[in-house]
Order: sequence, then structure tokens, then C-alpha cells
Amino acid sequence: MSQESSGGHPLQAGLIVLCLVGGGWYFFRHYNVDGLDGVSISPKHESRLGEMGDPFTFTSSTTIESPGSKRPGTGGFAGDPFASGESLTAARPADPDFEADPIISSPSDLHRRSPSGEFGRRTRYAPAHLRVAAWALDGFGPTKLASDLARKNLVRVVRQFDIIAVQQISSLQMDLVPRIVDAINESSLGGGAPLYDYVLGPPTGPEDRGEQMAILFNPDRVRVDRTQTYTVADPDNQLTYDPLVAWFRAAEPPVSEAWTFSLVNVRIDLSRAPREVALLGQLLKSVREDGRGEDDVVLAGLFQADDAYLLPVIAGPNVRASVTSTPTDIFGRHQTSNVLYDRELTAEAIGRGGVYDFLRVYNLSVAQAQAVSSYLPVYAEFTPLEGSALVHQAVAPATTPH
Repeated sequence: MSQESSGGHPLQAGLIVLCLVGGGWYFFRHYNVDGLDGVSISPKHESRLGEMGDPFTFTSSTTIESPGSKRPGTGGFAGDPFASGESLTAARPADPDFEADPIISSPSDLHRRSPSGEFGRRTRYAPAHLRVAAWALDGFGPTKLASDLARKNLVRVVRQFDIIAVQQISSLQMDLVPRIVDAINESSLGGGAPLYDYVLGPPTGPEDRGEQMAILFNPDRVRVDRTQTYTVADPDNQLTYDPLVAWFRAAEPPVSEAWTFSLVNVRIDLSRAPREVALLGQLLKSVREDGRGEDDVVLAGLFQADDAYLLPVIAGPNVRASVTSTPTDIFGRHQTSNVLYDRELTAEAIGRGGVYDFLRVYNLSVAQAQAVSSYLPVYAEFTPLEGSALVHQAVAPATTPH
């Protein structure tokens, strides 16, 4: 008996050691041990990268503020009036199988992985040209913002553009635009989408239908000089809604090479459209001669007229419209919004733009689209380098960003 028992010890010991090793491997493979004083055990979480189906479902982000930087809106650095002072980098998870959908995925969603002032260093996802857009939000107020459907589509449409002038925002609640931008940025956290900033004008228009004009922009793509932001003085109330003017610079090229431009957010009142459209040529001239020496002026907004009417009234053959002979409402009936610029003075325009038909892009019904706005965004593309030659003026405007 004793001999049989003693002969079994090596086998039993081996089994015990094997069980301990295997159990320890399993334990540390699947659990974390937290704390020293009070030990707690929690299961490890598996990666969710494989679940990233929708391009607006994100899993990680990184925000970096450079030492000595300032928050947007508090001024810039000496020698660069446009510097926002804040560097944000949002990195998409390193997924080698990820490919951007060129229509549904926003080009601006796909950030470069490190903040760099060198224009030549960009990833294959970074867009080469600036997309400047306008979108009438058709009485956008708290009710629309509270709608999951409206908020989701607003967010993903705004992300298609580097800078977008928006009109028809309700002025009943003064914090509405900051809340819109908060919604865009909250949905960006976790996956590398851009964080947007804004320029906001005061309430304008009649008391019973007052509105706010705003410009939303991606500060990684363009910088704003807030000291040069103003609403156009109109003591005689020739325009129902005072245009909002902001001065921008392309953020990625060196300062000495970056395109600078004035963006004018325009909202024409339909009941006074012929009279107000007739003033647009004077508006363009007055902004160009406002003392800043900026000759590149882009008018973007709700003009309540099509290009065939607008262009002859404003300034003749030198003014170009990004939308031609194309409806800009979700019903496909009328062209009311546009982006206008002088093609002789604004050589940075590449002659490409058009209407962003978000109904088709996101496969929405008319009712679903109308929950956001009955208008479609319009846009034009510009090179971010100052004084670049016109290269695509013969290209017809597209219906969606490329």
C-alpha cells in the first residue's frame, strides 16, 4: 500500500502544477486585478473595432492642447492674428481594414494623426481643398435639436464641410448655436471626427421672426480672426437680416502661403427678394473695401433667387455661382441657396461645387429630411494656397462632394 501511494506522488504533483499554471494563465488572460488595499477583480473588455459599421460610430479619440496655447475666442499669438491657439488631434483607431466611403463618410472626419504645420504632410484621407458651404436650416430651434433624427442628420451633414454658413436659426434661445456645436462635438468624441467651432452673429430681423446667423467651422482646416468679425451696418434696414462677415485663413499651409478670405453669411427675405438681391453687388464691394485689404470675398447663403437671376444683377460675368440650373430644396423645385465669388479676384476657386443631396446620400424620405430642413446644403471648393491658379473652371458643378 505504502509503495503504491509513494509511486503516485510524482504524477499527482505534475497534474497539480499543470492545473495551477493553466488556471493562472486563464485568470490573467481574462481578468484585471485592481488596487492594493482592496483587491477587486473585473473582466476584460474585448475590442469593438470589428463592430464599426456606421462611419459615425467611433471608439477612441485624443485631444491635445499645446503648452501655452489659448482657447478659441481669446485671441491668438503675436505675429499670427488668425492663430486660435489650440491644437486638437483626433486619431481614428488603427484599423488596417478601414476604408472611407467617399460619399457617406465625411472627408473631415478622417484627421491627420498629428498636429503639423507642414502643408505637404497629410494622410491619404485628408482633403486637399477647402469645402465652403451654406445651409438654410428652415427655422431650426430647440424642438428640432431635441429630435434624434434631426440631430443625427444635422451632425453628419455639417461634417461634410470645412466651413458652413447657416441661416434661419431661431433666436428665441441664445444658447441654441452653442448647443448645436456641442451636439456635433459630443458625437465626434470617441473616434477621430473633427471638433467644430463657431462664429455667431447677434439676433437680426423682425421681432416676430428674429433669427441668428452663424458660421460653423473645423479649426484644424481654417482659422478665424474674431477681432475682424462683424455684422454689416444697415441703418436704413435695406436688408431684413444683417449679413454676418468673418475673416478666415486656411490652417494647414504656412501662414505666408495660406489663403485668406472674407466669408459673408447672407439671408434674403423672400417677400423683399428683388429689392434685397439688387443690393448684393454693393454688399460685395463694401466688404471688399472694409479696410482690411482682403480682396477674396465669398457670399454664401439663402438668396431666394437662382443663378440666372443673381449673376446679372450682382456684377456681371466676373461673378461665379457654385450652383447652376439645379434646385436646392428637398422637393426638387427651386434654386434658392448658393455660394458666390468673383472668379477674377478669387483665383483660389477651383470651379467645383454644387448641391449636397443628403436625402440620396443617407437614403432619407422627404419627411425625414424635412425634420432637419427643407433646404439642401450648397458648397464650393477652394485651394488652401493663396493665389493658386484656376484649374477646373471648365468642370461642371457636382451634386455631391467628391
